[in-house]
Amino acid sequence: MRWVICAVVMFALTPRAYAGDFDILRGSEPTYHWGGVYGGVQGGYTSSTVNFGQAAGPDIAYILRITAIEADEQISDWSVLASRSPESMSLGAFLGYNCEWENIILGLEVNYNRVSLSAFSSSLITRSFSDSGDLPAGHNYYYTVTVGGQASLQMSDIGTLRARAGWEAGKFLPYAFAGLALGRANVTSGASVSYWAVDYPDSEDPPLTPLQNAYFPASWPTPATYGNSQNNVLAYGATMGLGMDVAVLPNLFVRAELEHIYFAPVDGIQVSLSSARLGVGVKF
Repeated sequence: MRWVICAVVMFALTPRAYAGDFDILRGSEPTYHWGGVYGGVQGGYTSSTVNFGQAAGPDIAYILRITAIEADEQISDWSVLASRSPESMSLGAFLGYNCEWENIILGLEVNYNRVSLSAFSSSLITRSFSDSGDLPAGHNYYYTVTVGGQASLQMSDIGTLRARAGWEAGKFLPYAFAGLALGRANVTSGASVSYWAVDYPDSEDPPLTPLQNAYFPASWPTPATYGNSQNNVLAYGATMGLGMDVAVLPNLFVRAELEHIYFAPVDGIQVSLSSARLGVGVKF
């Protein structure tokens, strides 16, 4: 009788053991469903690097258009201005859609943030060089060129379109994202240029008579100036980052994330942003 009882117990437990083995092979069942439409609000802190280096370049090129020293020395490529690092608080919202595949969560999200980033740079440099362009044979002008520049940027609106990939771990959803970024900004730039040049002829016999000293502009030493201003310029870039969503109720979650955005230069001004945010969202 004891052997019969043992055999019955073994047969009863065997299917349950097999089922457990197959559960291990399939992976754990999600304990919170992240799929569907969601949206929320967020706030945080944004730091930036605004590189003004060659922002005055187009203005310098316009002032020196059709001149030998611009063609020979590319003065408009000089890095006149410095970088700045403005900071700002941010407020925004997000809206997205998730697809679930067991523990893998894939989705698309539109993200908007309002910031107030303002930066300004101004500088003046003087350089000297020799140039023989467009001069009679044996003559060499020694130039002393003074270039000034200034530029400003104000960025207020940033939007991104992200592709997200996450891993559901109970009520936690760590994720990574990458996508496209769009920023709205107002930019200004300006430049001033002046130079004088002295001729140092080659040593010849008989000696060459030096050319007259050259000046630019005609009002030298008062420089020639030119400026440019544009409002609501669109900056295009790329975004990437990491984050974590944490479910607190069946349809409510909180979020923390880090994001980096790199914008292509706008009128010679290059902007990159790093942001840290907290948010709260609703899953519909």
